[in-house]
Amino acid sequence: MNITFPLICCLSGIIGLIVGLKWPRKLPTFSDKGKIAFLTGFRYLLSNEPDRAIEAFTKAVQLDTDTVETYVALGNLFRDKGEIERAIRIRQSIMTRPHLDRQIRLQALYDLAIDYKKGGFIDRAIDAFKEVIRQDPQRVDAYLELASLYQEIKDWEAAFKCIKELAAITKDNYSLMLAHFKTEMGKVSQREDLGKAEKLYKEAIKINKRCVDAYLHLGDLYLAKKNVKKALDIWLEVIKNASDYAFLVYRRIEEHLDKLKAEEALKKLIKYLEKMKRCDLWSCLILARYYHRKGDFFMAKRYLKEALTEAPQYTSARQFLAQILLEEGETQAALEEIKKLAKTSTLERTFQCSQCGYEAHRLSWKCPQCGNWDTIKPKAA
Repeated sequence: MNITFPLICCLSGIIGLIVGLKWPRKLPTFSDKGKIAFLTGFRYLLSNEPDRAIEAFTKAVQLDTDTVETYVALGNLFRDKGEIERAIRIRQSIMTRPHLDRQIRLQALYDLAIDYKKGGFIDRAIDAFKEVIRQDPQRVDAYLELASLYQEIKDWEAAFKCIKELAAITKDNYSLMLAHFKTEMGKVSQREDLGKAEKLYKEAIKINKRCVDAYLHLGDLYLAKKNVKKALDIWLEVIKNASDYAFLVYRRIEEHLDKLKAEEALKKLIKYLEKMKRCDLWSCLILARYYHRKGDFFMAKRYLKEALTEAPQYTSARQFLAQILLEEGETQAALEEIKKLAKTSTLERTFQCSQCGYEAHRLSWKCPQCGNWDTIKPKAA
């Protein structure tokens, strides 16, 4: 296991304590033997030997029980090694000390909350982060950690309230995150109350007009209510303003194309697609299906061939082209397309986070690795 990064974090904490960033009143004091043990532990940290560092810091604690920074170092090391219960006991022992500097005690409480989170003690972690915020309403890190826990347990209302309070304090822009929380609330409500869900999706869009997920689900809701025109109109906004995610609209339209009876709204969307300087693979397929349904095989084949010129491995387009050729009685040409199918692999869209580089075959609005919203984008086909 590579623990270099956790060790760096631990080192940063120790250095901060030593130079006074977290202990502003005085420098730590040790007996000669305690000082040697502490510095030995510090040297082991620098050489990436955590087990030997723990031994040295444990010895330093035994020699000088009053040195808080040694306990902090031990607690961080135990957490990084996954020994959460030992880390928790150390934090608790720090907090019970009389006459402890307020900031040191508060940091120990924050570290305890992190330990709870790492150990899966979610309720305890939430309570601890709340207490940190109660004692210091300016602790941005505690707000973000608390909101992360609420997201983990899917308590979207609590997450929304938490980030709303943080935004009021910092004056920073958290609108995209807040919009996603509203959208998640809408998804939950949509199971039982379409009216409430519609209201929540619209609130999400009002908070941040770039929240694509809200538009998509609002369109789904309109379609469920059989209001095809509204569904197509709201999805068209995604195609116009968030082209990276337009394929999500095309998938929906393709799935329901035979059921869409609002011809004027559908024509409006088709007209927009045709006016685009260059159709992408998915829009080409939509246009082909539209013209095929209208009986215009020439235009249908034109868009399918356009897609296949760019991506010969686009199996959906090639299968559809073979189908049209068979319908036209072009058996030999259809067989040629089927032969090509056997030689190609299925085109699969992949996604990557623009912040941390995380890659996946499925789209997530929140990156599972770095936790940012709307940073995962489709990679070029």
